[in-house]
Parts: sequence; C-alpha cells; structure tokens
Amino acid sequence: MHLVRKNKFSIHDIPISSICDQYHQYLRKMQRLDLELAGEFLWMASWLLHLKSRTLLPKASTEEHGGDPRQELVNRLLEYRRVKDVAEYLYDADVVRRCLWEPRIEAADFSGDLELDWEDVDLRVLARTYLEVMDRFAAAHPPPLQVIPLRFKVQDKMQELYDTVHQQKLMPLLRHLNSRSDPEEIVALVVATLELVRLGGVRAEQRRVFAEIFLRPGPQDYDPATAFHQEISEAIHE
Repeated sequence: MHLVRKNKFSIHDIPISSICDQYHQYLRKMQRLDLELAGEFLWMASWLLHLKSRTLLPKASTEEHGGDPRQELVNRLLEYRRVKDVAEYLYDADVVRRCLWEPRIEAADFSGDLELDWEDVDLRVLARTYLEVMDRFAAAHPPPLQVIPLRFKVQDKMQELYDTVHQQKLMPLLRHLNSRSDPEEIVALVVATLELVRLGGVRAEQRRVFAEIFLRPGPQDYDPATAFHQEISEAIHE
C-alpha cells in the first residue's frame, strides 16, 4: 500500500513488475531488521514474485489459473486499507478519550512505618528544600485580593459641594478641604471639585498663581446627580 501511494498508482490498475522491483529494493535495506520482520518481508516478496510470474503467462493460461493475478493484490490492498482506516479511527478516538478523561492515579499508601536513617539527613538540605516547597506553594496560591469598599462616594461629594457653593455663593476651596481630617474624604472632595468644574456645575477662580482658589455657582438649574448619570450613560453607549 505504501508503494502504491508513493507512486500514485490506481489501486485497480497496479503494475506488478514495478511494485516487485521497488519491494526488492526495500528488502535490501531491511538486512538489519529482526528475523520475524524479515520473514514477513520475504513472504510478501515471494507472493509478489508469484503474481509477477502469473502476469508473464499467456492470457489463456492466466484465465485457467484464476483470472487476472492483479485482482488478488487489489482485493488484499482494499482489505488492508479498510483495516488501516479502522485502526486510525480507533487511535484518534483513544487520543480524544485521553484528552477528556484523565487517568486515575491511586494514592500512595503511607500507612506503614517508614524507616529513615536520620544520620544521613543533612539539615541544611532539608531546610532549603522546605523553603523551596513553601515558595512554590506561595507562588501557586497567592493571597486573595481584598477589595475595600469606598466610604466616600465622589457623586455624594459632588452634591455636597454643589449645595455648599450655591449657599455661600463664594467658597474658598482650601479652607473647605482643611475642615476635613479623613484623607479618603479629602481625595473624594478634590475629585468631586474637578468633576463639577468640568461639567459646569461650579466655576473655579484664582486671582494669581498660587493664590487661593474660590468656587462660585455655575448654572442654577444644574443637577449634579442627573448630569453624573447622564454622562455615564453616554460614555457606555459610545
């Protein structure tokens, strides 16, 4: 079958002479094989020679001995191809099965007493091995990420700043920040101030560089909560 495929012969029209010659060349390369495999090759070679000798007979003599000798080779090759196709299918199915089901490994039995000569144990090697095992375990099992919820929401601070500025009409920003002691709240207030200025809820004024920053009211009909949700909705749908 290998020679038929290699030479691209039709399986129903095989030149026996060419196949026999190439098969003999393979036999000469098989001298280093074991006796069992060599015996199989010799049997196949003798059978091919038998077919070749029958093709050399006149047509009338060939019909008396069972018809075209190539037909027997064709039948055997067809049967071999069917067997090989089934074998390849079973092999592929076994590969798929191994990918789907992991082989079960029996746990080792440590119930018995283990004899260990502690005089041969190097404590330094044992300690180094222990540290390596712990490092590998720590790398494979990182600590869970802890997400701390925010105590101060930027949206709430935006509403607070908006209301305060519209009540006071003019509010010094630094003084308002210094009145808070919690760093998280101060950060939330700074971010809320930047958002309000960007959205137009308040206006920031500074007379000169490094001078005090004052906040003034923006549009009177401005709603920080509504504007905040509207901007988020627009950002999501873009």
